[in-house]
Parts: sequence; C-alpha cells; structure tokens
Amino acid sequence: MKSKIVFFIVCCLTLCSCSVSKTTNERRVAEFPKGVPDATLATAEKICRDLIAGGYGADIQRKFPSLTQQQLQGLYLNWNEGVFSQGGKSVFITCGLNYTGSLPEAKEVGDYCESVVKKAVADRFAAAVK
Repeated sequence: MKSKIVFFIVCCLTLCSCSVSKTTNERRVAEFPKGVPDATLATAEKICRDLIAGGYGADIQRKFPSLTQQQLQGLYLNWNEGVFSQGGKSVFITCGLNYTGSLPEAKEVGDYCESVVKKAVADRFAAAVK
C-alpha cells in the first residue's frame, strides 16, 4: 500500500512539473453588411477560398518573414453566421493566428489579416452598399 501511495505522489509531482504550452489567439472579425441579399454563408466561403487561392498565406509570409512554418500553420479563415449585440443575424468571417509561446508581432499579424479580409468583403459588396 505504501509503495502505491509513493508511486502516486511521484506521478503527481512529475505531471505538475511538466510545462504546459499556452495557445494564444489573435482573432479578428469582418462582418458582412446587413440587408444585402448576397450576404450569405456561400458568399463568405467563396471570399475565403478566393483569398486562399490568391496567395493569402504566402502574402502573410512575405509581410512577416520571421514567422516560422509552425506559426504559419496557425493562420486561419472561417466563415459563420450568428447574432451580434446590435441585433439580427449576420454573416461574418473570422481570421487570425493561433500560436504558442512568444510572438511579439502577433497583434500586427492579426491586424494585417483583418485588413486583408475586410478589404475583400468591402470589394465584394461595394456596389451593394452604395
């Protein structure tokens, strides 16, 4: 019995001493204009796919050459719909970067992702919101 307790304590101490990697997220949201008939999930998906096909990841890599391959794998684009506090259902694209450890330029990367996505959304709906 004593040996089981000692084994349990050793295991607990070993687990407690392991370092836990904290994942951090720089997330941005680009909301579609309300009341536009084409503001759909299908349109959001097309915008994301067009950005990727147009070199979204490579563009970010050129803009931030210090990002490692592992950090670049944390880039994401997602489309979804939901209810925002202003009321009403809205379609939106989330973009950003998940990373572990220290990344001093993380906010800048998130801001850049947001600017690229918001420009794509604005370009897509430019005629509809005039």
